Amino acid sequence: MHALLPILFIALFVSAGIGSVLQHTFLLRLRTRHAQTWEALGCPTLFVNNSVGNSLAVFRFLWRRQYQSLGDQQSVRLASFLRGYLVVYFVLFVFVVVVFFMTIKTQR
Repeated sequence: MHALLPILFIALFVSAGIGSVLQHTFLLRLRTRHAQTWEALGCPTLFVNNSVGNSLAVFRFLWRRQYQSLGDQQSVRLASFLRGYLVVYFVLFVFVVVVFFMTIKTQR
């Protein structure tokens, strides 16, 4: 387990970077091609002008698959991919946390 932990942390870090790029791409596409939807979500960005409310609004938008009403097939595919990616990232995050605590427990 101990040898697996650094690999998992690297995978988690790389996955977070990829996820950030995907989210930035999605938010930029919303802002440029679906301005009304972007404004309804609180004009979210990745870092600047971002709040918990904006993040939750975007998460709800993705989780409830409201993006399917955009009428833009590229945006719908990107949103579907991002939604799946976030689920996989969450599972990876939980797995890393479990392995981390199991490693700490066995080191005692």
